[in-house]
Amino acid sequence: MASLIDLLKEKMIRLKVSANNWEEALRQGGQLLIDDDGVEPRYLDAIINTVKELGPYVVIAPGLALGHAGPDMGVLKTCFSLITLKKPVEFDVPENDPVDIIFCFAAPNKEEHMEALRDMAMFCSETRNIDATRSSTEVWQIRELLIEFFQS
Repeated sequence: MASLIDLLKEKMIRLKVSANNWEEALRQGGQLLIDDDGVEPRYLDAIINTVKELGPYVVIAPGLALGHAGPDMGVLKTCFSLITLKKPVEFDVPENDPVDIIFCFAAPNKEEHMEALRDMAMFCSETRNIDATRSSTEVWQIRELLIEFFQS
């Protein structure tokens, strides 16, 4: 099973990305999964379409979204990405908007992603980690934050 440290390599992190709306923001995060050969392009369409159909279920905490879709939507391997936004976007979730940190993930089955999701939840439950993620300007700062958090 892959941990968040294993999955969130430097190439899977982008900081201070520009996006005009929630859809562009999710596409930016999802594109990293495609670029890593983790998912087929239709996976990204599935994320967007599911939000349009079911509403903004991907917004999981104030300022934080987790884009994902089902394993049958073109998942090739377990993968995770993280982007922060230059300017936050609205998902139409008043209690959690605006969002400026977006994780995207994909997994071929339920078991594969449980460890990484658990890691992400633990990491994000600490305000100082969210604050540090938000203020990071270099990818290595995020990697250091993750390593420090999980190896201490």
